[in-house]
Amino acid sequence: MPRIAPRVPEMTDLLCEKCGYVLNGLPDTSRCPECGTPIAQSIGDHRHLPAWEMPGPKSAKFFRTTAAVLFRPTSFYRTFAVRGSVPAAHRFARCHWWISAALFAAAALLHSMWYWVDIPALPRPTNRWVYIGTSAAGLGIWVIATYITYLMLDGITKLAARLTDWEARYRGLRLPYDVTLRGMYYHAAHYVPVAFLAAATVIGYQLLVVLRIVSLNSSMYAYVYGLSGEVIVSAAYLFYTYWIGMRNMMFANR
Repeated sequence: MPRIAPRVPEMTDLLCEKCGYVLNGLPDTSRCPECGTPIAQSIGDHRHLPAWEMPGPKSAKFFRTTAAVLFRPTSFYRTFAVRGSVPAAHRFARCHWWISAALFAAAALLHSMWYWVDIPALPRPTNRWVYIGTSAAGLGIWVIATYITYLMLDGITKLAARLTDWEARYRGLRLPYDVTLRGMYYHAAHYVPVAFLAAATVIGYQLLVVLRIVSLNSSMYAYVYGLSGEVIVSAAYLFYTYWIGMRNMMFANR
Protein backbone atom coordinates (compact mmCIF):
# COMPACT_ATOMS: atom_id res chain seq x y z
CA MET A 1 0.00 0.00 0.00
CA PRO A 2 1.51 3.40 -0.95
CA ARG A 3 2.11 5.99 1.71
CA ILE A 4 -0.48 8.75 2.03
CA ALA A 5 2.12 11.55 2.14
CA PRO A 6 5.42 11.58 0.21
CA ARG A 7 7.54 13.24 2.92
CA VAL A 8 7.46 13.71 6.66
CA PRO A 9 8.44 17.27 7.62
CA GLU A 10 11.83 17.58 9.30
CA MET A 11 12.14 18.98 12.81
CA THR A 12 13.89 21.98 11.22
CA ASP A 13 10.90 22.76 8.98
CA LEU A 14 8.61 25.60 10.02
CA LEU A 15 4.99 24.40 9.98
CA CYS A 16 1.75 26.28 10.24
CA GLU A 17 0.46 25.28 13.67
CA LYS A 18 -3.11 25.33 12.40
CA CYS A 19 -2.94 23.26 9.20
CA GLY A 20 0.62 21.86 9.04
CA TYR A 21 1.60 23.62 5.79
CA VAL A 22 5.40 23.98 5.40
CA LEU A 23 6.28 27.67 5.73
CA ASN A 24 10.02 27.51 4.98
CA GLY A 25 11.34 30.69 3.36
CA LEU A 26 8.25 32.83 3.95
CA PRO A 27 8.62 36.08 5.92
CA ASP A 28 7.37 36.05 9.51
CA THR A 29 5.03 38.96 8.73
CA SER A 30 3.08 37.06 6.06
CA ARG A 31 0.30 34.49 6.35
CA CYS A 32 0.06 30.77 5.71
CA PRO A 33 -0.80 30.25 2.01
CA GLU A 34 -3.02 27.30 2.92
CA CYS A 35 -5.25 28.61 5.74
CA GLY A 36 -4.36 32.28 6.13
CA THR A 37 -3.12 32.04 9.72
CA PRO A 38 -0.43 34.65 10.52
CA ILE A 39 2.98 32.97 10.40
CA ALA A 40 3.97 34.83 13.57
CA GLN A 41 1.50 32.61 15.46
CA SER A 42 3.37 29.51 14.29
CA ILE A 43 6.88 30.56 15.26
CA GLY A 44 6.39 28.90 18.62
CA ASP A 45 7.03 31.80 21.01
CA HIS A 46 3.89 30.84 22.93
CA ARG A 47 5.32 27.42 23.75
CA HIS A 48 7.25 26.98 26.98
CA LEU A 49 8.38 24.32 29.43
CA PRO A 50 5.75 23.15 31.93
CA ALA A 51 6.09 24.21 35.56
CA TRP A 52 7.47 20.78 36.45
CA GLU A 53 10.63 21.46 34.42
CA MET A 54 11.28 24.89 35.87
CA PRO A 55 14.03 25.36 38.49
CA GLY A 56 13.06 25.25 42.14
CA PRO A 57 11.22 22.96 44.60
CA LYS A 58 9.33 20.23 42.78
CA SER A 59 6.34 19.62 45.06
CA ALA A 60 4.31 22.72 44.17
CA LYS A 61 5.37 22.48 40.50
CA PHE A 62 4.24 18.85 40.43
CA PHE A 63 0.72 19.75 41.55
CA ARG A 64 0.55 22.81 39.27
CA THR A 65 1.55 20.76 36.23
CA THR A 66 -0.80 17.92 37.16
CA ALA A 67 -3.71 20.35 37.52
CA ALA A 68 -2.91 21.92 34.15
CA VAL A 69 -2.81 18.53 32.41
CA LEU A 70 -6.01 17.31 34.05
CA PHE A 71 -8.22 20.39 33.94
CA ARG A 72 -6.83 22.35 30.96
CA PRO A 73 -5.35 19.71 28.62
CA THR A 74 -5.96 21.69 25.43
CA SER A 75 -4.35 24.82 26.85
CA PHE A 76 -1.49 22.76 28.30
CA TYR A 77 -0.57 21.07 25.02
CA ARG A 78 -1.09 24.21 22.93
CA THR A 79 1.63 25.91 24.97
CA PHE A 80 3.72 22.78 25.58
CA ALA A 81 7.36 22.87 24.41
CA VAL A 82 7.68 19.53 22.64
CA ARG A 83 11.47 19.65 22.35
CA GLY A 84 12.22 19.70 26.06
CA SER A 85 13.75 17.02 28.25
CA VAL A 86 12.33 13.50 27.85
CA PRO A 87 13.93 12.26 31.14
CA ALA A 88 12.27 15.14 33.05
CA ALA A 89 8.90 14.21 31.56
CA HIS A 90 9.58 10.56 32.45
CA ARG A 91 10.12 11.49 36.11
CA PHE A 92 6.75 13.26 36.08
CA ALA A 93 5.09 10.18 34.59
CA ARG A 94 6.67 7.82 37.11
CA CYS A 95 5.06 9.67 40.01
CA HIS A 96 1.61 9.27 38.45
CA TRP A 97 2.23 5.69 37.43
CA TRP A 98 3.08 4.69 41.00
CA ILE A 99 -0.06 6.38 42.35
CA SER A 100 -2.23 4.86 39.63
CA ALA A 101 -0.62 1.43 39.95
CA ALA A 102 -1.26 1.34 43.71
CA LEU A 103 -4.93 2.25 43.19
CA PHE A 104 -5.42 -0.16 40.28
CA ALA A 105 -3.79 -2.99 42.26
CA ALA A 106 -5.97 -2.30 45.30
CA ALA A 107 -9.09 -2.26 43.14
CA ALA A 108 -8.13 -5.51 41.41
CA LEU A 109 -7.35 -7.35 44.63
CA LEU A 110 -10.47 -6.21 46.42
CA HIS A 111 -12.57 -7.05 43.39
CA SER A 112 -11.02 -10.53 43.32
CA MET A 113 -11.83 -10.85 47.03
CA TRP A 114 -15.46 -10.03 46.24
CA TYR A 115 -15.44 -12.61 43.47
CA TRP A 116 -13.96 -15.44 45.53
CA VAL A 117 -15.60 -14.60 48.86
CA ASP A 118 -19.07 -13.41 47.91
CA ILE A 119 -20.00 -15.66 45.01
CA PRO A 120 -22.18 -18.30 46.72
CA ALA A 121 -20.80 -21.29 44.81
CA LEU A 122 -17.25 -20.67 46.10
CA PRO A 123 -15.86 -21.27 49.63
CA ARG A 124 -15.93 -18.28 52.00
CA PRO A 125 -13.32 -17.41 54.64
CA THR A 126 -14.76 -16.51 58.04
CA ASN A 127 -13.34 -12.98 57.91
CA ARG A 128 -13.48 -11.25 54.50
CA TRP A 129 -10.91 -8.59 55.43
CA VAL A 130 -8.33 -11.11 56.66
CA TYR A 131 -8.64 -12.78 53.28
CA ILE A 132 -6.58 -10.03 51.66
CA GLY A 133 -6.91 -6.65 53.34
CA THR A 134 -5.21 -7.14 56.72
CA SER A 135 -2.93 -10.11 56.16
CA ALA A 136 0.80 -9.91 55.54
CA ALA A 137 0.36 -12.10 52.49
CA GLY A 138 -2.30 -9.74 51.18
CA LEU A 139 0.02 -6.76 51.62
CA GLY A 140 2.77 -8.60 49.75
CA ILE A 141 0.41 -9.47 46.91
CA TRP A 142 -0.66 -5.81 46.71
CA VAL A 143 2.97 -4.63 46.53
CA ILE A 144 3.77 -7.13 43.78
CA ALA A 145 0.58 -6.25 41.88
CA THR A 146 1.43 -2.55 42.16
CA TYR A 147 4.88 -3.11 40.69
CA ILE A 148 3.54 -5.24 37.84
CA THR A 149 0.87 -2.62 37.07
CA TYR A 150 3.53 0.10 37.07
CA LEU A 151 5.57 -1.85 34.52
CA MET A 152 2.46 -2.35 32.40
CA LEU A 153 1.69 1.39 32.39
CA ASP A 154 5.27 2.14 31.39
CA GLY A 155 5.19 -0.45 28.61
CA ILE A 156 1.77 0.60 27.31
CA THR A 157 2.93 4.22 27.12
CA LYS A 158 6.04 3.35 25.12
CA LEU A 159 4.09 1.04 22.83
CA ALA A 160 1.46 3.73 22.20
CA ALA A 161 4.19 6.28 21.46
CA ARG A 162 5.82 3.89 18.99
CA LEU A 163 2.52 3.15 17.22
CA THR A 164 1.72 6.87 17.09
CA ASP A 165 5.12 7.54 15.51
CA TRP A 166 4.51 4.88 12.86
CA GLU A 167 1.00 6.11 12.08
CA ALA A 168 2.17 9.74 11.90
CA ARG A 169 5.00 8.90 9.51
CA TYR A 170 2.62 6.95 7.31
CA ARG A 171 0.34 9.98 7.10
CA GLY A 172 3.20 12.43 6.62
CA LEU A 173 2.79 14.04 10.05
CA ARG A 174 5.64 15.21 12.28
CA LEU A 175 5.29 13.24 15.50
CA PRO A 176 8.64 11.50 16.05
CA TYR A 177 8.96 8.95 18.82
CA ASP A 178 10.80 11.17 21.32
CA VAL A 179 8.33 14.03 20.90
CA THR A 180 5.36 11.69 21.20
CA LEU A 181 6.84 9.95 24.22
CA ARG A 182 7.50 13.26 25.95
CA GLY A 183 3.88 14.30 25.46
CA MET A 184 2.55 10.94 26.62
CA TYR A 185 4.64 11.09 29.78
CA TYR A 186 2.67 14.17 30.79
CA HIS A 187 -0.53 12.45 29.70
CA ALA A 188 0.22 9.92 32.48
CA ALA A 189 -1.54 12.27 34.91
CA HIS A 190 -4.84 11.17 33.37
CA TYR A 191 -4.41 7.66 34.73
CA VAL A 192 -4.83 8.92 38.30
CA PRO A 193 -8.54 9.90 38.14
CA VAL A 194 -9.29 6.67 36.28
CA ALA A 195 -7.52 4.60 38.93
CA PHE A 196 -9.13 6.59 41.74
CA LEU A 197 -12.60 6.02 40.30
CA ALA A 198 -11.98 2.28 39.99
CA ALA A 199 -10.64 2.00 43.54
CA ALA A 200 -13.45 4.14 44.98
CA THR A 201 -16.09 2.03 43.24
CA VAL A 202 -14.67 -1.30 44.40
CA ILE A 203 -13.84 -0.21 47.96
CA GLY A 204 -17.13 1.68 48.31
CA TYR A 205 -19.13 -1.34 47.24
CA GLN A 206 -17.20 -3.61 49.60
CA LEU A 207 -17.98 -1.27 52.50
CA LEU A 208 -21.65 -1.06 51.60
CA VAL A 209 -21.88 -4.85 51.62
CA VAL A 210 -19.91 -5.23 54.86
CA LEU A 211 -22.04 -2.62 56.62
CA ARG A 212 -25.18 -4.30 55.23
CA ILE A 213 -26.32 -1.06 53.64
CA VAL A 214 -26.92 -2.95 50.41
CA SER A 215 -27.75 -6.60 49.87
CA LEU A 216 -25.22 -8.67 47.97
CA ASN A 217 -27.86 -10.55 46.00
CA SER A 218 -29.76 -7.44 44.94
CA SER A 219 -26.71 -5.29 44.14
CA MET A 220 -24.33 -7.76 42.51
CA TYR A 221 -25.34 -7.12 38.90
CA ALA A 222 -25.54 -3.35 39.34
CA TYR A 223 -21.98 -3.42 40.70
CA VAL A 224 -20.62 -5.54 37.85
CA TYR A 225 -22.38 -3.59 35.11
CA GLY A 226 -21.40 -0.29 36.71
CA LEU A 227 -17.76 -1.34 36.87
CA SER A 228 -17.89 -2.50 33.25
CA GLY A 229 -19.36 0.85 32.22
CA GLU A 230 -16.54 2.63 34.02
CA VAL A 231 -14.00 0.65 31.99
CA ILE A 232 -15.59 1.82 28.72
CA VAL A 233 -15.91 5.44 29.82
CA SER A 234 -12.35 5.47 31.18
CA ALA A 235 -10.94 4.07 27.94
CA ALA A 236 -12.79 6.77 25.97
CA TYR A 237 -11.51 9.44 28.37
CA LEU A 238 -7.89 8.29 28.07
CA PHE A 239 -8.08 8.17 24.27
CA TYR A 240 -9.76 11.57 24.07
CA THR A 241 -7.13 13.24 26.25
CA TYR A 242 -4.38 11.44 24.32
CA TRP A 243 -5.78 12.85 21.06
CA ILE A 244 -5.91 16.36 22.53
CA GLY A 245 -2.21 16.07 23.26
CA MET A 246 -1.19 14.66 19.88
CA ARG A 247 -3.37 17.10 17.92
CA ASN A 248 -1.72 20.07 19.61
CA MET A 249 1.80 18.70 19.23
CA MET A 250 1.95 17.46 15.63
CA PHE A 251 2.60 20.91 14.10
CA ALA A 252 4.60 22.37 17.00
CA ASN A 253 7.78 24.23 16.05
CA ARG A 254 9.36 24.43 19.52
